[in-house]
Amino acid sequence: MVGGPQVTLSLVDRIRAALARADTYPDHPRSVEIRETHISWVFLAGERVYKLKKPLVLDFLDYGSAERRREMCREEVRLNRRLAPDLYLGVRGVRLTDEGAELIAEDDPRAVEFVVEMCRYEERDTLAALLERGELLAEQVAAVGRVLAAFHATAPRAPTDRAPVLSAERRFDQNLHELLADVEQRDEIERIQTLERFAHAFITAHAATFEERVAEGWVREGHGDLRTEHVLVGQTVRVVDCVEFDRSLRELDVADDLAFLVLDLAARGGERFAEVLVRAYRDAGGNPGDDRLIAFYATYRALVRAKVALLRAAQLQSASAGHGPYSAEADDLIALAERFAWRARLPLAIVVCGAPASGKSYLARALSERSGFAHLSSDLTRKRLAGVQPTQRAGEEAYGADWNQRTYSELGHRAAGELRGGRGAILDATFRHRVDRQAFANGFGTAAPVVFIECQAPRSVLARRAARRADDPARISDAGVGVALREQRAWEPLDEVPAGAHIAIRTDRDVEQVVGDTLALLDRRLLDLA
Repeated sequence: MVGGPQVTLSLVDRIRAALARADTYPDHPRSVEIRETHISWVFLAGERVYKLKKPLVLDFLDYGSAERRREMCREEVRLNRRLAPDLYLGVRGVRLTDEGAELIAEDDPRAVEFVVEMCRYEERDTLAALLERGELLAEQVAAVGRVLAAFHATAPRAPTDRAPVLSAERRFDQNLHELLADVEQRDEIERIQTLERFAHAFITAHAATFEERVAEGWVREGHGDLRTEHVLVGQTVRVVDCVEFDRSLRELDVADDLAFLVLDLAARGGERFAEVLVRAYRDAGGNPGDDRLIAFYATYRALVRAKVALLRAAQLQSASAGHGPYSAEADDLIALAERFAWRARLPLAIVVCGAPASGKSYLARALSERSGFAHLSSDLTRKRLAGVQPTQRAGEEAYGADWNQRTYSELGHRAAGELRGGRGAILDATFRHRVDRQAFANGFGTAAPVVFIECQAPRSVLARRAARRADDPARISDAGVGVALREQRAWEPLDEVPAGAHIAIRTDRDVEQVVGDTLALLDRRLLDLA
């Protein structure tokens, strides 16, 4: 929400108009390019850049008076000189004249406004630009990881928090509540509420980790806004635009600071570089905790970015050309938050089982799409072992008891390989016989906890689904109506599976409801492990 700024809008308009003119600047650039963020206007004038802060008061920011904006300009320069000392020149005053405006010394009493003065840098050298052009190199990202590890190592420790778990919960809750105030769709509300449940479960389950991180001094005064467009690589690594307006937003766990850049790389299709970044950071002596902690903070950071995108959309008319892209960006970021939440639940393998035509493959694909976990199908594994193409029918011998156990053992080995690579796995198979489940367990070993999602549907639904897919030439499953009904009757209960790792779900309803039930089970599992 915008509060009452202590300068008039007409004065702000005059200053903006003047700074947009080339003759305002001493070196008279050919032109002035204007950029706008949700909290600032940026004027690119020749070899210099000038940032004018908007007269806003928001829940997380106070730029409400000229003196406050002057103070924040000073802080921006001071803080950003830590990682980009040659780019931040200082603070300049702005004096209005009959012709327009003039840049003057900050302490000149004629100044009515203040701007940050910077050297203009080559935007082509940012991680964002290099990634977009397909020119980003792993060694450049590794150099960033090493610089950030050194920066965090020397950053001042934040004051000790006596209640780190409550602090983490409050911080997550505050951002979610601010986000909910701006969401535009009902399904977005439900998704955010699901993420809120996950966050509380994760924080509770990892309470000891949060307390240890604080006690060991890993909460420090960092950057607070590590995005790919803020990181320059070249002969040296430089980072710009840290958070200056709220100290609490940059006093954070170093894992949280690093996770923002992990999130932004992933959002721009550079997930492989995120792995390089974290590995280099660790190799240089940085301690960001385990991958689950980074994924948790990346979830939080994605939701912060979603909030900012929706705030920017709210500043534009809903019918305007600019509103739609910001709204779409927010939706993409919520989806990315959901994917990182899945990673924070690792290590984990999910067995989606049930009779043929019970909807298990449909659910498994949906879970794989949302989580990014590998979708491992018994049908494809069986046919690969038999040397048969996916849409070809396998011979009857491929469905004998010995072949079944070979198939399930191979599924276990493949799933264990995914877990060893730091990923998750979605297993798509009937798992109808206990001996097959044991064959899977033998192949999988102790790679990770396993959760069983048992898909159930009325016999009439099974028959209808099996009959419908029999006419599909692209089908993979060989099970017809008779097989589907027979396998349902021959189902051996999952009595050997612990109750907390098993849920039976009716699949004759919307898949989103089924996915929601699955997520609720996983979050309860986190709480049970606490």
